[in-house]
Amino acid sequence: MGGDVRYVLSSGGHVAGIVNPPGPKPWYEVAKPPNPATADQWREAAGHHSGSWWEDWARWAGQRAGRRIQPPPMGSERYPAIADAPGGYIYG
Repeated sequence: MGGDVRYVLSSGGHVAGIVNPPGPKPWYEVAKPPNPATADQWREAAGHHSGSWWEDWARWAGQRAGRRIQPPPMGSERYPAIADAPGGYIYG
């Protein structure tokens, strides 16, 4: 795949990391590049941060994603949009 690798260790597993909202309980660790050669060296070099790793990921991804664009309108003539996202059923 190539490219720079950035490893982040989170306090939550796959589901907890996706489902849990940002808050005081979660934490994550990340080391500045280049990555150390061993896991022990990485852990020694990593900084410990309170909060969700999602916010860190959003900053990291935002620096690489390019400019934001206006999305195309939703729906079509045959299937018109019935409401703006996320839709009225979310709140109903």
